[in-house]
Amino acid sequence: MIDDRQGTPMTAAVRQHRHRTLLPYAAAGLAAALLGACTSGDPGTTVTTAPPAASTTTSTSAAPSTTSTAPSPTTSVDPVLARIPDAARARTAAGAQAFARFFIESLNAGASKPDSRVLAGLFAPSCETCQAMYKSLKILETKKQRHTGDSIRVSATSSLTFSTSAAQVLIDVEQKSVDVVDSKGATVRRTADGPGTFVMSISLNGGHWIATKLQTAS
Repeated sequence: MIDDRQGTPMTAAVRQHRHRTLLPYAAAGLAAALLGACTSGDPGTTVTTAPPAASTTTSTSAAPSTTSTAPSPTTSVDPVLARIPDAARARTAAGAQAFARFFIESLNAGASKPDSRVLAGLFAPSCETCQAMYKSLKILETKKQRHTGDSIRVSATSSLTFSTSAAQVLIDVEQKSVDVVDSKGATVRRTADGPGTFVMSISLNGGHWIATKLQTAS
């Protein structure tokens, strides 16, 4: 079980970026602690699949010959891209930082509702910490619990590496202590507080940024 007092604590953010040590294995456990979720004994995440596309059947009976007008083409909008702010779509260092901030803001929004769908499409399967965050949101949904406020505030972002297809962003955060309440509004626990730092690796996928790895840094 990982509660508010367990897991590896985040260390205070340091303005000097060189000589940082990345802690990939601490991050997944920390992700659950950030959301105040307890993972032991909780039901697993149910993976649902989209319904199959409607198929077109051909009738064997003869149909009268008619002249029809071809339907006008429609423009499909990527539902994930539609959720991402314009600033976080830009293929620039500033755009990569905006995406990293948007990811954390989405995590806050998901914990406050709760709604795990806010993270859908924003991370790759390879991002274990992102998967842990998504699972923590699913647990909140299952237990009908929610945060009463934002538990993580981004205090600063900066670019570590950048190209037009991949980037690394340093995210300084301040973890806030907020109540986690049940469906009746009763407090069941509080999240922990304190400063910390993440390093988010992102890359372009489907025309927008996605997180590929999220690590804590010391």
